[in-house]
Amino acid sequence: MMRINLLPWREQRRKEQDRLLLRQGALVWLGVALVIFYLHMHLTGELHRQQRRNAFLQQAIAQMNAKVAQITKIRKQGAELMARMNVIKTLQSDRMQTVHTFNALVRAVPSGVYLKTLNQQAAVFTVSGVAQSNERVSQLMRNFAASPWFENPVLTVIHVVPVGNGHLSLFTLTVQGADKLAKKPIAKRVVRR
Repeated sequence: MMRINLLPWREQRRKEQDRLLLRQGALVWLGVALVIFYLHMHLTGELHRQQRRNAFLQQAIAQMNAKVAQITKIRKQGAELMARMNVIKTLQSDRMQTVHTFNALVRAVPSGVYLKTLNQQAAVFTVSGVAQSNERVSQLMRNFAASPWFENPVLTVIHVVPVGNGHLSLFTLTVQGADKLAKKPIAKRVVRR
């Protein structure tokens, strides 16, 4: 029988299998490295694209915030203008109201009554003065009640002071001013351009 030594052949085959395994491992590692490199590049590109989108959105938000601030400023200016217009309307109506009030006051004071002070707080007038008699004070109150510019006269204080052979009545009364002009509708003007 013949003896064949298979050890060199097995050793050569094992070396070839080791080389093949190393080549296959290197190819797998190269493939994994290529996949990782591709994923890294792809995700980096997506990240940069998203950052550009975010920057664009931040810029658009900043522009909108500027527009909102401008709108808020315009609304505030509009409210201030409306307040000024209301003040002007009030002053316009008060101007005529004062004239009518003083005119009605002069007409309401009967002869023999002398006014010393006239105070106004809101629409309430406080009148103090001297009258020749209590009847003159009563006539003043009736005149206030009959006037279209005054309402609700109320006598708060009256003192009779002897002077020489006669006497004088010192009085203080309050009367509500009737705002006749505010009750009238204000006609709107049409401005043509």
